This record gives sequence, structure tokens and C-alpha cells, in this order.
Amino acid sequence: MTFIAGGPRQPGLGPWRVLAGADLTGGLVGFGDARIPPHTAGPGLHVHTREDEASYVIAGIVTFVVGDRTFEAGPETLVWLPRTVPHTFANRGDEDAWVVGVTSPAGIEAMFEEQAAYFTGLTGPPDREYLAELGARFGVTSLGPPLDV
Repeated sequence: MTFIAGGPRQPGLGPWRVLAGADLTGGLVGFGDARIPPHTAGPGLHVHTREDEASYVIAGIVTFVVGDRTFEAGPETLVWLPRTVPHTFANRGDEDAWVVGVTSPAGIEAMFEEQAAYFTGLTGPPDREYLAELGARFGVTSLGPPLDV
């Protein structure tokens, strides 16, 4: 199967955009990207049990925590986030960051889309129990807070 994916970002759905997921790749791999504004925390520290991830920084500097390592990754840096290893990230800098993400196998993009829809309609603090249940359905467990920015 051949495809071309992309297009404009949908306003209000957060920084992550799914470019191609299981439906286009036969479940083998998922592709997405994120435009992360300056001084923006990513998700809390978490772990995936079903997929490996890779993040390729196109622009800006992103701070990553992967296992017991904390480091900055700038343009043209690939960061490997293996399943079962806790991780998080943040843009602590003064410039926008742009990151391309790849997951293998695909499928986690459905969680990202459901989260985006939930946060778009939110009118108050998030329901932590709902978010934990959503993560559990996709093999993701929250372990701690996001990085300070």
C-alpha cells in the first residue's frame, strides 16, 4: 500500500498530530509530529508496554527523561524510547520545538486522538481516573508528574 499523509493541523487538538496510524500502515508503525511551544511540559512520566517509540527533533531543544537519564536533544537528534522504560519530555527552551514521532507497532495513536477529544471538551480539571483508565486500555501507565518548565 502506498499513501501520502499530512495536511493542516486541527486547532484545539493539542501539539500532537497523527500523520499515519494502524489504518494506513497495516498496524506496523505509527507516524506523528508535534509543535511544542516554549516552556511547555509534555506528559507526566509514563511507561508503554506495547510499543517502542522514537522521537526525531527537527527544531528547538527538547529535554527528555528516559529511564534514569535526563538530557537535551536538539535538531537532527534521534531519541529511542523503548517499551517498558519510563520516559517524558518537555520544551524548557525559549523557541518552539518540532518533533517527529514513530511508534512500533502502531495503535497508540487511537489513545492520542481520544485524549485530544477529551481535553478539547474539558471544562474544569481533568478526571485523573478517566485518564488512568484510558492509558490502561492502551498499555500505558502514569508514573509521575511532568517535567518542570
